[in-house]
Amino acid sequence: MLFEEGFAQVNGLRLRYRVGGAGPLAVFGHGLLGRIEQFDAGGALGAILERVRLLLFDARGHGESEGPEDPSAYRWDTLGEDMVRLAAAFGDAPAVLGGASMGAGAALWAAVERPESVRALVLAVPPPLGPPSLRGEDEHRAIQALELLAAAIAAYGLEQTAELAKNMPGFAATPEEAEERAAWLRAQNPRTIVHAIRGLLQAPIHDPEAYRTIRAPTLVLAHEGDGLHPVRAARLLAETVPDCTVRIAPEPGYWQRHPDEFAAEVRAFLDRVG
Repeated sequence: MLFEEGFAQVNGLRLRYRVGGAGPLAVFGHGLLGRIEQFDAGGALGAILERVRLLLFDARGHGESEGPEDPSAYRWDTLGEDMVRLAAAFGDAPAVLGGASMGAGAALWAAVERPESVRALVLAVPPPLGPPSLRGEDEHRAIQALELLAAAIAAYGLEQTAELAKNMPGFAATPEEAEERAAWLRAQNPRTIVHAIRGLLQAPIHDPEAYRTIRAPTLVLAHEGDGLHPVRAARLLAETVPDCTVRIAPEPGYWQRHPDEFAAEVRAFLDRVG
């Protein structure tokens, strides 16, 4: 499947995008420290592209996209608004919104605050949700690891930090994931990525009661054993979002290692929502 690639002006920033496929528009965002290429691994996209016109993008401050050198520019509302406006530039609203981790969080914000723009949600490994008082020890350790990571990048730069981070507690759930995340880290913009990390860690998040207002059908794909993407978040969504389907894998990285299962879950969901 061929993709069209380019840059779009969104909220005053030049964001890199890739779009391909046929059908209703779906916009997927990557995770913190990621970029478009995060979606290339595993081969799941081919099956999904048969069902939707898929728009991927480098989030502000990530990959080849522009981003402010200001942590306050990396909140859930700015990330969610970028996703909504990018979707509007490529198709009629509403669109399927979703993504992994940070991308899932941005789509979730849009579903609460811009419901008219969201036809359905596909949320892979959502980040910690709700107030800090709900977080477990593994979540606190993972968030502390990101705080240390931002400090290390500011002090030592991306290359040296990428090597150090592979052995940092909470950086990744498996050795394979650590290597992958280190590669993503090396590819980031050193002038913006620290601000992106710090901004997201400081960003206020919705009270869980807000998720009860979501009317878009929602698919959540989570996994056990990962403090940065806690299964608690998936269960919270199952309890609060009225039309929510949750699939929980037994171990971190399961969906990446089983792309056919990931694609099958997404396609079945998209077939249901039409």
